[in-house]
Amino acid sequence: MKARSVKLGSTLAMVLMASGSFLASANSLGYKMVLIGDTPGVSALQAGQFEQGINETLNSTAEVDNFSRQMSLCVGFSKSGQLQQAQTACDNAVSAAQQLHAVSSSDKREMRAYALTNRGVLRLLQSNNLAALADFQRAADLNPSDVNVHNLQRLELALNKASNGLDVAMVSAD
Repeated sequence: MKARSVKLGSTLAMVLMASGSFLASANSLGYKMVLIGDTPGVSALQAGQFEQGINETLNSTAEVDNFSRQMSLCVGFSKSGQLQQAQTACDNAVSAAQQLHAVSSSDKREMRAYALTNRGVLRLLQSNNLAALADFQRAADLNPSDVNVHNLQRLELALNKASNGLDVAMVSAD
């Protein structure tokens, strides 16, 4: 399928999700993930119907750019606990953000930043706090949006409160 910039560019429509509605520890920390509006499966994902949202995203015949589709899969798989599939989708979203041709370089940076912040939340769910921190820092550097800065500051605060470098259980989603 040919990638196209369906309502991306300067009118990038996004939907934020608190990352932990399925895990109490992540919910109390309030990390956020980003979905792209008008993508098949987004409504179901927002409603917490993760399997339905994943299926709608995978089975849709609507013409949707790969970035938006991968963002939905990243969130859906992450929130449903399918972390291996989420890793693939999140990595694909980061790559897809750079490959859209009809999008300005500033919009590509914004899209890549949102993909990185989603991958950072996934990495927290995988208990990989240092990789999450690196993704959040890169996302905030690329685009200091509210969601990117929020996730970075939330993790930095949790890491600073940890009693030592190994005691970061309060940060992970276990």
